[in-house]
Amino acid sequence: MSTRYEKHAKQVVKGFKEVIDDEAKKVLTDENFEQLAILINSAITNSVLSAVEKVADDLEKSVRKIRRGAEHYDD
Repeated sequence: MSTRYEKHAKQVVKGFKEVIDDEAKKVLTDENFEQLAILINSAITNSVLSAVEKVADDLEKSVRKIRRGAEHYDD
């Protein structure tokens, strides 16, 4: 599991454990909770990477616009 968001994922799982009923707690194992933390970590990572990719795309568009403006500055 990526350590970058691992702490947050574990906090979410801890919160989940607090809200599930006693019957669910009896059925779910530590391995199930570890798998849930991995899924949460993956979801966080994917969301962040998608946002970063969008910012990079927007920045790239801005750079191209600035470059075009600089190339035609004397026109």
